[in-house]
Amino acid sequence: MDDSDFDSELWVSGEELDYDTEDEIAQYAPRVESATFFQLELTLDAETGGKPGEIQREVATEFYGGRKKRPAFNVSAVAKAIIHGTLDETSKIPATLLVYDFKFLSHRSTRIKDASISFEFKAKRGSSSLGPTVIAVAPYAKHIMLRTTETVTRTISGDAGIQGGAVVTGNANVHVEKTVEKVTTHAAEVVGDNPADEWSNRFLAQWSLSENTSQMSGIVSLFRACILLTRDNDEEFYLYPTVQVKPDLKSQLRVPLWGFRRPDDPIRIVPASTSLNRLEGNLISSSHLSSGINNLWDCTFYSTFDDAIKASKPQVLTQDGAEQSVMTVVKEIKSAVP
Repeated sequence: MDDSDFDSELWVSGEELDYDTEDEIAQYAPRVESATFFQLELTLDAETGGKPGEIQREVATEFYGGRKKRPAFNVSAVAKAIIHGTLDETSKIPATLLVYDFKFLSHRSTRIKDASISFEFKAKRGSSSLGPTVIAVAPYAKHIMLRTTETVTRTISGDAGIQGGAVVTGNANVHVEKTVEKVTTHAAEVVGDNPADEWSNRFLAQWSLSENTSQMSGIVSLFRACILLTRDNDEEFYLYPTVQVKPDLKSQLRVPLWGFRRPDDPIRIVPASTSLNRLEGNLISSSHLSSGINNLWDCTFYSTFDDAIKASKPQVLTQDGAEQSVMTVVKEIKSAVP
């Protein structure tokens, strides 16, 4: 690999030594397994914890890669809605709708190649219930975006020998060349699922995000996902969040390889408590939580600012409470010169 493939400033150089590593080493176990092994969650941040007695913690997880003051990337999952109610007005089945905003931000030419999200739900210890059931997630199945096509041409060449028989003697070589052309399609992907375990229970909500491998532009920067649960009762239950990311090789070399992040604290969810709803507009009815779930999820790669180029404005001078433009002042000076 050519040295030009890397920036002149590597984050594993001596510059990394200007922060205190004693506390971080105390928090994390060494990751020295082999020179080619890379932990997917390259972060120096501690786990996201809950306060004593806290219910329905909004920040499910938040971590970064590299130094805190100069991270390679930032990742977080924050609840926008935890709404308790019923599945619909007819069945009256107890249900809970969760909406989370995920953030995947890369800095200074680094990128995140793919990410995996897993939210597992469990009943509280000692409960006779198995816990809530994940009956729907959004987005579900595969969704593609930023689709591109490429034309790939491959030429196969070689020499074929021809040997004469009784009449023709001697050997001859014939150069054979074959060109194969095909069009390949690439796209960034988001895949969602609520897989069942070996007993047909659905306690998991999962998503995977991957970049367009042709463009190598990283995954989405903002991602909103929804989970619809049904419950047997109003007993509290727990959410165990797991978010993992995989940077590109260059980004992996820029952050300390021994960084290891412990799991986040589980989130205690109490259906009898007040619901959380930070969604814009009155989009959710607590008596019909199954309606409109597919219209809530969203993703954003980047935003454009169209008003970045502006016309220059004349500078304004203020003197004795009066304002005059520089152009007016210059004009008056010229007219005063004989």
